[in-house]
Amino acid sequence: MQLNILIVGVLFPAIPLMMINFGNRYSLLSGLIRNLHDTVVKDGVPAKDSARFFDQIASLRRRLRLLAIIQTCAALAFILNLSAMIALYLQADLTGSWCFFSAMILIMVAMILFTLEIQIANSALDVHLSDLEQFQEWQDYRAATRARRKKVAAKKSS
Repeated sequence: MQLNILIVGVLFPAIPLMMINFGNRYSLLSGLIRNLHDTVVKDGVPAKDSARFFDQIASLRRRLRLLAIIQTCAALAFILNLSAMIALYLQADLTGSWCFFSAMILIMVAMILFTLEIQIANSALDVHLSDLEQFQEWQDYRAATRARRKKVAAKKSS
């Protein structure tokens, strides 16, 4: 396949957009970690909630590592894409082809890892949703118990 600078240039704007997206996810993740830290350190964690917090910490740690690898892959892909453009400009076609090929592989790796990071994030959100469901079930149980007590108290008083 004949590779020219225009073909390589198509990939050029996509990589910085990916890096911005990954950077935003990293910023949001760091905010979550700071909030979790404040909750655990300042407010203390009841023993019954400690397992949930350990699960969150493990999930956040995995996501943080993945995002670091993803950002590194995207940055290296950007450098290789620029190198391919320069090589093709200097008419070093073989070098340009290999740089472009390597950039595409790194972008693929970054996207696969990004998909994995999204799955971890979804699993973490499932934990929160199950907590909300349990909380709602407890609230429903308490409301039903109160209603029964009121009925019993009303029958006794009449």
